[in-house]
Amino acid sequence: MSTADGVAAPAGFAQAAGLLIAGLLTASLSGALLKLMSGEINVAMMTAGRYAGYLAVLLPIAAWRYGAQVVRPPQWQAQFIRAVLILGATLTFVWAVMLLPLATAVAILYIYPFIVAALSPLMLGERGSAATWAGIALGFVGIVIVMRPDLGALNAGAIAALGTGGFYALHIIFTRKVANSGPALVSNTFMAIVALALILPFAVWWWQPLDMRQAAILLFMGGVNAIAHLLIINAFRRASAPALAPFSYAELVGATVWGFAFFGDMPDMITVIGMLIIVGSGIMVSQSGNLGRLFARRRAPSGGG
Repeated sequence: MSTADGVAAPAGFAQAAGLLIAGLLTASLSGALLKLMSGEINVAMMTAGRYAGYLAVLLPIAAWRYGAQVVRPPQWQAQFIRAVLILGATLTFVWAVMLLPLATAVAILYIYPFIVAALSPLMLGERGSAATWAGIALGFVGIVIVMRPDLGALNAGAIAALGTGGFYALHIIFTRKVANSGPALVSNTFMAIVALALILPFAVWWWQPLDMRQAAILLFMGGVNAIAHLLIINAFRRASAPALAPFSYAELVGATVWGFAFFGDMPDMITVIGMLIIVGSGIMVSQSGNLGRLFARRRAPSGGG
């Protein structure tokens, strides 16, 4: 619920913040499960299983509410591109978590708000302020601190995580283009259908037998991801994006917690400093005028990775 000037009432804002935090913590659990299975199942099968579990939750709800629109949404060509981009983000994220601690991979992929900010003047005709560009520069410093690149050797995990951020940034931009064309639930469900259809032939080609535990975890992982995005969608229905922006980094906290719980990984102090710089710069970018309304408000319909 909002007040007359468009600001969320205190009770409504608390509810929105709680939903967003819950959604991001849940999304980070999906990432932890993905890393858990990355040593057992090939990338194509794991990605296909993730989207199958995602659709098992979302498709019945979306079909019941919107019918055939789920498979033929408005602006379906742009929606198709969104799906290809989120599939790219998913595949590169799988590679990243195979090679990096979960929290480090998530921290690096958070380069995406800065890429959105940098590309938005060219692709969307929306320009940021001086604070936006200061935030972009600071965010890049934070990413470099987390990565600590060895200039003498390529860090494949870090490159994959950067690829995830790049794919997701373009996904956000295309989400902005189609955001007002139809319900977020329709967009997310169509996106998952396309992503599953694209990856399924590769999963069949590289098929490997699964035991009951592996199959259950794959489907559960996708279901968890779908629930996370339903929570995020409902959070942004209750409060404005700039107000919720400081809470959007709960996923970093969740990745750290799940990474320690599942794998015993704990970021060192330098990595923590880099994460804090990324969080601070991201908030600076998200609060700097129209850019906050660009990527954060539209985060609700953009999930599915």
